[in-house]
Amino acid sequence: MSELQGLLNIIRSGQYLILDTETTGLERGEIVQISVIDSSGTALINTLVKPVEPIPASTTRIHGITNQMVAAAPRFVEVIDNLRQTLNGQQVIVYNAVYDRKMLHQSAEAAGIEKTDWKAISRWWCAMEAFAEVYGDWNSMRRSYRWQKLSIAARHYGISVVDEHSALGDCLTTLAVCKHMAVQP
Repeated sequence: MSELQGLLNIIRSGQYLILDTETTGLERGEIVQISVIDSSGTALINTLVKPVEPIPASTTRIHGITNQMVAAAPRFVEVIDNLRQTLNGQQVIVYNAVYDRKMLHQSAEAAGIEKTDWKAISRWWCAMEAFAEVYGDWNSMRRSYRWQKLSIAARHYGISVVDEHSALGDCLTTLAVCKHMAVQP
């Protein structure tokens, strides 16, 4: 069974969670907001997170989260136990799973806590890679399908994007994209 078919089966089962993060940057970033929803769209986790390093103004322009907004938010060390418990044993769908796992690791490192082997406690699925295959824009040099932004995936299915670049908003958009993929890939 292909990775895409496996993900579509998980979506059709209704037994999965969706995770999204907003961060301080793309390369050496930390999480400043994290959300996890279930397959019905109910938020299980939805919180701002105070990073160790300040949020750069250039990043605030993208997601709108300021240093003032996270000043009283819990630190990553205060969020991680609930996150581990929530994800433990679950099928977790993320739009760009590699990136979000990287941010989880970097946030742990910045906080001085042991990294979690997220793949060992839950099964991760990448909705971005699955949608790339559905979308079908082949890159012959890389011999793979080109990744598409979440907004392009939403537009492909006629989904209105609400609260783009907020963790909860992106979780809900990913959920809608996934449900459409499962019905009409």
